[in-house]
Amino acid sequence: MDTESPIDYVLYNFPIVQIVQSLVVIISFPPVLIFLTQISKIALHDNCRFLLKSWSTAFLVCLIIHCLYIGCDLITGKYIPETNHDPPPRLFMFAVHGFFHAMSSAQELMLSIERAASCSSPERYHNQGLSKRLLIVGQSLSLLSDNIAIGCCIVNTIDLASLMCLSATTYYVSRRKKFILNSSLNEKYQIKEALDITRVMLPCGVISLVMKVSSTVAAWIYALDIIDSKYMFTITGGAYFIIESLNCMICMLFMLRKHAGLRRITEQLLCARREAAVCDIQSAEDVREIYFDALNRDW
Repeated sequence: MDTESPIDYVLYNFPIVQIVQSLVVIISFPPVLIFLTQISKIALHDNCRFLLKSWSTAFLVCLIIHCLYIGCDLITGKYIPETNHDPPPRLFMFAVHGFFHAMSSAQELMLSIERAASCSSPERYHNQGLSKRLLIVGQSLSLLSDNIAIGCCIVNTIDLASLMCLSATTYYVSRRKKFILNSSLNEKYQIKEALDITRVMLPCGVISLVMKVSSTVAAWIYALDIIDSKYMFTITGGAYFIIESLNCMICMLFMLRKHAGLRRITEQLLCARREAAVCDIQSAEDVREIYFDALNRDW
């Protein structure tokens, strides 16, 4: 491709854009991997843990797709590609990324519904198999909504619905907590666990909505040919993936920082040079027993 200026020459012949995107991906991977590998070490209901793992797995796949997207440019040597099908596999990558983008939103939505259901009737939910039936039905609907959202190009409707449900669930669980003084300790524990998760997930929902809407705007700018520039695909495609990867990182960092159990485990991982007795990570059962003891004192 002909170049008209030193900037053009540098961008066309050196992977400057790809280096910037690679740096974003590199700093985004650790929080996602820490969350995904450590979430099983805190005391959570199986459904909640499954949904959080699915949520973080969707983020992980999005980061992997971003890596493959960067690889397209490095393999072909076209550091400023002209179209979204240069090379042809790039379109497939966009489709896969879009699916997991919608999946992460659907998992946020399912988590809010699941936490509300777990608090409406804790004993029935946790002891009579209702939780498994709800999870199966919910995940089936989640998969269906992913395909509908992608097909109709209305992925952000799931993001908005997720945020609204998270807000309603947080309010409901907070109110529910005020009227359980005579409930069993197990019910109190389940409601407090739900409240801890929803309070952290609500800001994540806000962050996720803002970031995903921003990335969608970048995609629509390219689709509607709003920018008249030979760099249009590079700008919009790069912006889309950078925003998506930053969203993965910010949400995971927020969860690791604000959730007490995850924060404790993360701090233990970061203090690996201390004595093993100090840094020894507790099992979920140990955490649950400590949590019950603390809850018993509070109530």
